[in-house]
Amino acid sequence: MVKERKKISTSALAKELGKTSRQMFAELEALGWLRREDGQWQLTAKGEFEQGGYRDSERYGRYIVWPDTVLTHRALVSLEDSITSAKGLGLMLGLDARCLNKLLAELGWIKPWLKGWQVTSAGQAQGGVQKEDLKTAIPYVVWPKVVTKNVLLKRSLKQFEPHLAAVETRMGCSSMDGHLLRSEAEVMIDNWLYLAGISHACHKRLPITEEAVADFYLPQVSLYIEFWGSESDPSYLKSKMRKKTLYQEHNLDVVELEERDLKTLDEFLSRQLRRFGLEC
Repeated sequence: MVKERKKISTSALAKELGKTSRQMFAELEALGWLRREDGQWQLTAKGEFEQGGYRDSERYGRYIVWPDTVLTHRALVSLEDSITSAKGLGLMLGLDARCLNKLLAELGWIKPWLKGWQVTSAGQAQGGVQKEDLKTAIPYVVWPKVVTKNVLLKRSLKQFEPHLAAVETRMGCSSMDGHLLRSEAEVMIDNWLYLAGISHACHKRLPITEEAVADFYLPQVSLYIEFWGSESDPSYLKSKMRKKTLYQEHNLDVVELEERDLKTLDEFLSRQLRRFGLEC
């Protein structure tokens, strides 16, 4: 009688390989072993071929299990040869997939194509492989994990990271597009606008008689962006309230950000700009 091999959950698999559960699911999705359907992970034909299965539990519900032999699977344990999607790569680098794809596009490794991304010849030279979602036919690109060591990517990441992007000069902080700004928060916002391909001006004077300057202005939709920093300084708070009043009195459209919004900047700005007819 053949003894059945031990089965382990995906979370247990991640722990054994020294990865987070999120990273593990992203890698299995990139390998084509899993797909996300109706908010649940499902095995693909390839995942079933790798002997993945389902297990039902009163406590956890239905979840996916794998034979313990996958712990030595070449695609999962070889850093140089294993591949991952932008989502998985982003988890390794501390960025969400949208921001990472914008960085890769800025490097010229991918370009927008049919609601997704198409690898360029420069991207192929870095090991990028073109893929297509089986359900939606939206194109995407997967990458060898070793691409995280690429000098050009590391340089772009250094420019993008908020605590590194704000290169101090005598005049302020430098963003990716060369704008000199006053704070790391402004650098983060400017970098996001630049990577999103949105035309913008910095420190734009408001079209009113009173002297007032906006942090950012988007001419395409006549929209201003303001970042409100710390309110511990009474003079700053007074200036902030006055500027808020000016926007209201002169019917000027403005998107306002606070410190907490920087943690989900991509999601926040995408949602806010969509309200003004700007898709990004």
